[in-house]
Amino acid sequence: MATTITNDCINCGACEPECPNNAISQGDPVYVIDPLLCTECVGFHDYEACAAVCPVDCCVTDPNNIETEEVLIARARSLHQDVDFGENFQSRFRKTQAEPVTASTTQKPAAPASPAPAPQKAAAPPEPGGTPPPAGKPTPRPAAPKPAPPVKKEVRPKKTFPNEVSVSFEELSNQYESSGSLRKGVGKILVIVAQPLLGALPHDTKKKLEAAVQSPLFTVAGSTGLNILLNGLFYPLLCMGFAAAIYGPAVFFSQEINIYIFVGLLLAAGEGVFRLRDGIFHAKPADEMNFFASVYGPPLGLILQPLLAKQAGIIRELPIPVDGFYSKGFVEKLERERRYGNVYTMEERGGAYLLRMEFPRRMPDIGLPNRLQLPDEMPDYDYDLALKNGQFIIKGKCTDERVRKISSSIGAFPPEFTTSIPLVEKVVGFAHHFDNKLLQVFLLKAKDSRWGESYR
Repeated sequence: MATTITNDCINCGACEPECPNNAISQGDPVYVIDPLLCTECVGFHDYEACAAVCPVDCCVTDPNNIETEEVLIARARSLHQDVDFGENFQSRFRKTQAEPVTASTTQKPAAPASPAPAPQKAAAPPEPGGTPPPAGKPTPRPAAPKPAPPVKKEVRPKKTFPNEVSVSFEELSNQYESSGSLRKGVGKILVIVAQPLLGALPHDTKKKLEAAVQSPLFTVAGSTGLNILLNGLFYPLLCMGFAAAIYGPAVFFSQEINIYIFVGLLLAAGEGVFRLRDGIFHAKPADEMNFFASVYGPPLGLILQPLLAKQAGIIRELPIPVDGFYSKGFVEKLERERRYGNVYTMEERGGAYLLRMEFPRRMPDIGLPNRLQLPDEMPDYDYDLALKNGQFIIKGKCTDERVRKISSSIGAFPPEFTTSIPLVEKVVGFAHHFDNKLLQVFLLKAKDSRWGESYR
């Protein structure tokens, strides 16, 4: 039975990269599955991968398209001619056919007892240089196959690139300490006191402030709630000022002013419901809600952006892998983003930027053939760095031939990636450090004149 996607699909995109046959694509209005490519994951899993990751259970079997295991594995072999599935391939049909042993199957009438054979002594192991045990004697069972050995960590030589300065990464780390001043002192107090106003900012900006302040007295949810209360006072006053501009100050002493106050309260309440719609209409918990900006939040954010970037020090946070996916598979989605080179942060350090990129860490379990012969830990990637046309370019490449041989035919598992990071200010050089699958780079700004002639 080819799998189909119902109209309950929320277009979260969680299923598309999990399909080993690339049978899932964005349709109108929901994702669709090509029945000519769908194998119900026979040959790759003993379950349907799309149904396993779907947060709303809308990936279901199609009763109008019934197919047997033989048809599905034949299709898998046709689509993946370079993969040897063997006879013991994984299949949900075999999983469902396997019945657990229960009391009803074990309590059978006892058969007549037969004379038990006389016990035999276990053959003693031969002495060194002795003869093997005679034929007919029991032999030891062969040892179980050993799991794949862990990847040997080789000490890679230090790599250097054009435009890399002669100063070490460690020295630059001491020179360019975090420029964020919101974790302590007056800056932190000002942010906490001003949060009824700062709560109007866009969600991402408030998240950066929350990460910079690191205080329970300032949170995205709390600042947004205080701003909604502030707008309950601010909007009526704004409407009263509008009335005074039309009718003059005398309107304050008339009954008509009540209409403008009511309109202001209505605007504040309507905007508050709209900004909290994730929690009101979708029942999301606070840590998963998107707390939207007030009507004046985006322009306020543009005005404060230079100050916030300088004081908070955070320019780019880690991305959210799949919006709307709420299960333990979330971490695997983050690992998938590492394989695409998307998991990096950028921090302001005064005369330099600090870039941190996480390389792939774990071998994915997305229908890889011969998965048991591969290590659980992802082999280290090779990498190249370049500073070109106002961008910093990172190229990562998996050099393990075992992995490269199979990754090119598996969805959501590219063997290499290229990430181009646009730079707001001119950068003239950099220094990098790579260890434990974490690449760290100091990008040195042109305004710091000491780096004019310090290239390697």
